[in-house]
Amino acid sequence: MDKTHALYFVIGFIVYNVIMIGIGIWYSHGKNTGKGYLTGGSNLSTFLVFATMGATLIGTGSSIGATANGFRVGWGGSAYGLGACLGVFLLVFIMYRGRIRTKGFITMAEEAQYHFDGNLKMKNVMAVMMMIIEIIWLGNHMNGGATYLAYITGFDPVLSRAIMGVIFGVYVIIGGLLAVVITDAIQLMILCFGFVVITLVAIPAAGGWDLISATIRESGNAGNLTFYGVGTLGVMGLISLIYTVGIPALGTPTYRMRWYYSKDDMAARKAMTRSGILLFVFSLVPAIIGMAAFTIAYNSNAEAVLKTPDFAFTYMATQVLGPLLGMLFMVAGLSATMSSGDSDAIACVTIFIQDIYPMITGKELEERRVPTWSRIGVCVTLFCAFIATLFARDVMGYISNVIGSIIPGVSVAMFLGALWKRVTWQGGLASIFSGLIFGILFLGYTPFNQWVIASFTGPAIPASIVALVCGVVCSLITAPPTKTEEERMAAVLAARGKNIEVGH
Repeated sequence: MDKTHALYFVIGFIVYNVIMIGIGIWYSHGKNTGKGYLTGGSNLSTFLVFATMGATLIGTGSSIGATANGFRVGWGGSAYGLGACLGVFLLVFIMYRGRIRTKGFITMAEEAQYHFDGNLKMKNVMAVMMMIIEIIWLGNHMNGGATYLAYITGFDPVLSRAIMGVIFGVYVIIGGLLAVVITDAIQLMILCFGFVVITLVAIPAAGGWDLISATIRESGNAGNLTFYGVGTLGVMGLISLIYTVGIPALGTPTYRMRWYYSKDDMAARKAMTRSGILLFVFSLVPAIIGMAAFTIAYNSNAEAVLKTPDFAFTYMATQVLGPLLGMLFMVAGLSATMSSGDSDAIACVTIFIQDIYPMITGKELEERRVPTWSRIGVCVTLFCAFIATLFARDVMGYISNVIGSIIPGVSVAMFLGALWKRVTWQGGLASIFSGLIFGILFLGYTPFNQWVIASFTGPAIPASIVALVCGVVCSLITAPPTKTEEERMAAVLAARGKNIEVGH
């Protein structure tokens, strides 16, 4: 970019964030004391849950990652949205079936403790895993947002990631969950409007759909135009991508916490179902933009973009569209990344305050100290997420490999806990650790990595199979659970430090 346009976009970037932060401060003023800082009062309306969930779903992977995948594999870029949509629908079925909102959980670790016979070991292990998973997701959003800055400003990628981390932190530190939710609602409207407008402009900018199709075929990528890009991805590749994106819905704390803090189960069900439908429809948009970007880059010999598809998003905004539309596109993409990043940041801090702190100290944090410690937790969390980004090469690779390696064991454990009464806490731990060990082997042992990719194209499916088998077998060879629902709920409350006797 020339310096004039770069300055234009940087100013817009700063102004946009200042406005969002200001709105968050105004809306949350006087409403973010004590645990309310983390839960928003646990009374979110259907609209607010829909908005914050929708904004989180249409995040880094659904914008930058899906556009890059549209650039690489055409309609295969829509597979991300399809997978996430299916994952959300399965989560809605599980949560509504169990009337989870009525239980009053604050974190996913508490829900896990309840499902697994009120066992405290299960809660503690799950709490640590939840922290790790949220840090990984935060790293993904940080990495995605950094592609904007790196491309526009020429900043070093590491510096760009650090800047994004600071911005995520400001959103959360100032106003807590309410600030996150209200800015999510605004960002959802911005990103949906922006992406639709850009799609309508991108197709003619590329020469029309006929030229897009002809260019993709001419480049030897005719498979990109098939159903969800199956001609390029292959059947196993498509299934693996959909599954890799869908399975985290069961193991990501951010999704479940929307349910915990909603007004009631029905409000949560309506909101999350609608957000899943929105994502499914939206998923077609980044794929189209990615294919248009490929056509323009291919016919313009834009080598840098052709070699680095993650730049497809910013390439369209800065080189193809005019300054005004380019700014709209960048703000829409930024909204997608920011709304996901701040949600994962607040979720991570909630886990730290509600689960990790009592696990270490043996008591709950005093209400008056929650906001202060939460802000400290945000800083520590973002630093850890920043370190995680140093190992990321691209958005979709990060999701497929790192997230696809770590989350399946947790997701399988929560699936078994919610739907199978015979599951034991030992079986839950077996699912978690077997899935985790599989993921670590995949990430760290090259021959194993190559075998998994050659057989399944990614780690999520085999890791889930291993976790499922281990969880079922271990549950069947250990003593069945004995506590009633009331006793399990009492155990959850006692673990918070309330010292409620079992059975009361």
